[in-house]
Amino acid sequence: MRRVVCDICVVGGGSGGIGAAVGAARSGADVLLIERDPWPGGTIVSAWVHNWEPVCGTSELCRRLYERMRFMPGGADAVYSNSLSRLNPEGTRNPPLPFEPWAFLRAVEGEFAESGVRRLLCDTVFCDCRVHSGRIESIVVQTPFEMLEIHAGFFLDSTGDIVLARAAGCPFCKGAESLTEYGEPSAPGCPDPSALNAANWCYRVRPGEGAGSFCGDRLPDYPSACVDRPKFCVTMPNGDLLVNPCGTTHLDPDEEPEVFADRVRSARELAYLCWHWDVFAAGKKLQLLGFAPRIGIRETYRLAAEYVTNENDVIAGPDFLHDDIVATCDHPLDDHASGKCRELTCGYGISFRSLLPRGCENLLVASRGLGVSHIAASSCRLSRTIMTLGEIAGRAAGLCVKRRCQVRDLKISSEPEILKISLWNGKRTGR
Repeated sequence: MRRVVCDICVVGGGSGGIGAAVGAARSGADVLLIERDPWPGGTIVSAWVHNWEPVCGTSELCRRLYERMRFMPGGADAVYSNSLSRLNPEGTRNPPLPFEPWAFLRAVEGEFAESGVRRLLCDTVFCDCRVHSGRIESIVVQTPFEMLEIHAGFFLDSTGDIVLARAAGCPFCKGAESLTEYGEPSAPGCPDPSALNAANWCYRVRPGEGAGSFCGDRLPDYPSACVDRPKFCVTMPNGDLLVNPCGTTHLDPDEEPEVFADRVRSARELAYLCWHWDVFAAGKKLQLLGFAPRIGIRETYRLAAEYVTNENDVIAGPDFLHDDIVATCDHPLDDHASGKCRELTCGYGISFRSLLPRGCENLLVASRGLGVSHIAASSCRLSRTIMTLGEIAGRAAGLCVKRRCQVRDLKISSEPEILKISLWNGKRTGR
């Protein structure tokens, strides 16, 4: 097995991993990024969630990526500054920022080149890690051609399922916590590990006269889940519609593999029937262009971090209770499994300690699996929020490499190189 050495190894090249790699590289660290897919981008590219919802607290990295895409013909065409908070002063929702996945990939490649992210291993799967005295010494990965043992001073877990943190023995959780866990007003009386936000399969259609002629025969029966399905549609720069048939299935990673695979297949079939219903029953002219390569998953495992950001933090809003707030978010508490969506009137803070696992000194987590409760996870899982947190984690690890110290030695409240990343401005983050 070949040995590879770097300052910082980032596992997972989704939104959090992109932010982490850029943040670490801009601190001067030698960064190695590992990604299981043939390309970086995670859910944005592979699950076709290539639409940034309006949200506060985003970083300049997000802006730079979007502006890069706007310079590409057909890549993106919205005005970025119109989407820097969920609600506008009138209390209505600000517009989203749609873009093409190919444009996002080109923008990320440009950002990597500019920031100094030189080492990227795609089609590479995490296999195992070696831990000693509360530190990860190395990880083992499988490339298409060989197995590598990667040694680094710091590791960042940016996988959606926090595979590295779980393999390293860090405590984690799944599902809904009980009321007694954090005192969340909306929490159930008993914990429910199976309570997970819903997953769904996005697809793309092209509206226009004659588009329905590609549809084939009408089906005799449609399931009620298809007929009554709420669908979120966003218009792409070329006029196509990206359709998110919200909350089509429940996916529990602890289910039997065969059951899990069948639920994934059923979700794709339901997405097909949703389009079929729109064309044949609702009479819409929509040509189906295709399905995303992968189903979009909102929630699986989450880190039991040094501090778990929860519903009480969301409710506190601008009255931040911690001195290590590094980012903010004002996306609603949006549970697709129950269909409940609670709008927020202002932003709330996310603690830096929510990125720190208990029991591991040289690991940070920056993905949808960060240290948040089930309720808070329904809000702070958006791509730009996770990318911003990833950049903060990467910058923190980079500072530690430069200063030869540990992450917990950093005094976050007085670290301008970290605090300046998120575009939040004290108590005025939201509407």
